[in-house]
Amino acid sequence: MQLPIAPLSRIFSIFTTDAFGIPTEPEPWGINAVAKALSPLLSGNAIIHLPCSESWHALQVRASSPHVQPNFGMVVEVATEEDVQATVQTANRFNVPFLAVTGTHGWTTTLNNLPYGIQIRMRKLNVTTIDDGGQTATVGGGTLQHEITTALFAQKKQAVTGLCQCVSVAGPLLAGGHSALQARHGYAVDNIVSARIVLADGSVVTVSETENADLFWAIRGAGHNFGIVTRMTLRIYDIKKTWTVYTLIFTIDKIESLFKLVNKFDADPKRPSSMFLFGVGVRILDVDKSKPVIAYNVVFEGSEDEAYEWVQPFIVVGPASTQIAKNVDYEFLHTIIGEDLNSPACRTGMNIIGGTASIPKWNVTSLTIAFDIFSDMIADPRYSTSIFLLENYGIQGVQAVDPDSMSLSLEERKYPVLASPAIWWEGNRSEDAKNAIEYGDRMRQALFDGDNENTRRHTYVNYAKGDEPVEQMYGYEDWKIRKLVHLKKVYDPENRFRFYNPLV
Repeated sequence: MQLPIAPLSRIFSIFTTDAFGIPTEPEPWGINAVAKALSPLLSGNAIIHLPCSESWHALQVRASSPHVQPNFGMVVEVATEEDVQATVQTANRFNVPFLAVTGTHGWTTTLNNLPYGIQIRMRKLNVTTIDDGGQTATVGGGTLQHEITTALFAQKKQAVTGLCQCVSVAGPLLAGGHSALQARHGYAVDNIVSARIVLADGSVVTVSETENADLFWAIRGAGHNFGIVTRMTLRIYDIKKTWTVYTLIFTIDKIESLFKLVNKFDADPKRPSSMFLFGVGVRILDVDKSKPVIAYNVVFEGSEDEAYEWVQPFIVVGPASTQIAKNVDYEFLHTIIGEDLNSPACRTGMNIIGGTASIPKWNVTSLTIAFDIFSDMIADPRYSTSIFLLENYGIQGVQAVDPDSMSLSLEERKYPVLASPAIWWEGNRSEDAKNAIEYGDRMRQALFDGDNENTRRHTYVNYAKGDEPVEQMYGYEDWKIRKLVHLKKVYDPENRFRFYNPLV
């Protein structure tokens, strides 16, 4: 275990931040004593980083910083499950808060509530191995999505994970985990068989349908509130076909015809589970110099001939341009739709917020209003690279799962539409952040206003921006909320896990 020891004059100095809001010096909660106590408990490959470390700044950078910037005074790169336990136990001994991170991609401002604590960096717990029988895989808590995809693809297997390849596997899964494969196999959370979890007191347990079943119920939907996942067993599936991807660029005068068609597809019980729809509003000056356009992907697992029947109605709408990618391997699919490691979605050190609405169907009037707001926003040079996520992955597989079997909200299973701006801007000017939040709130309000059938708003936990009521994220079923709160008191009575869209 490596430990860069800071001079005492810095160890006990008052915490300050640099021009980017990144911590540079620690507050006097005895960081030297914590490091001294923790160091001999860690494995040889674990590393403790203090603010004097050369790598300190790199370990603070997030996809959403500086707008979202947890306040750390120490980073512990754990290498084993026992390292996680030792770090949690030592943090508790010194009454220091902690936060586990892997992809550092969360955009919720609740992460800023970490007062000054220990970052438990999980990346060395990065493993993907196929279990005997080939039906499940063991995946480490520090694994990123591109790593599991690559490892499984080499064995002609795939798992239900998200599209964005730079985020963690465990993080999105614990609150649902939307996926290209969800219409067939359910959400990522529907495919977890068991997990190893370090609890708030530093003990470790295995959870499954037959072992600590109450906690297993809780983590599947509200997992960030209950512990740190060090290892998971996930169902995996054979790769049988390649994909056909149609990328269609529509001008915004096609909003009504395009999204009425999407509603028709979502309502069609014959909609194939091998197809998903994924679009973004975006600025493409070569297509329209003054307004955003809609870059829409119709993605089909199968050949061009198999896809033709389902894609043709979208062609009839009249895209400004059409591109077809044929015989796309699952490993490469994320690159084609713009969610690979080199995509804007995987930028770091650039502010990002959302404003997500989960809704039962598209209301084209409210969507047009949201696009008008979006158009005004991206005309502002500060936010010109922002996008408007328009997601319809299909929910046949999602709705095949008993909603009472886990804590995931009923609303997350009911609503096929996931819509959110992803607003990017640079720097740490408070006025820029304020304006970005206002744009996002107005867009979300327009989308919610179009849902005339339901006054209960729902926001996907992983897309929440930090100001949503508990019920808006975790659901309106009283019995589920009561059960979650009870289990929280059992497994985390001091509310150690409270920094990611907390339940209480």
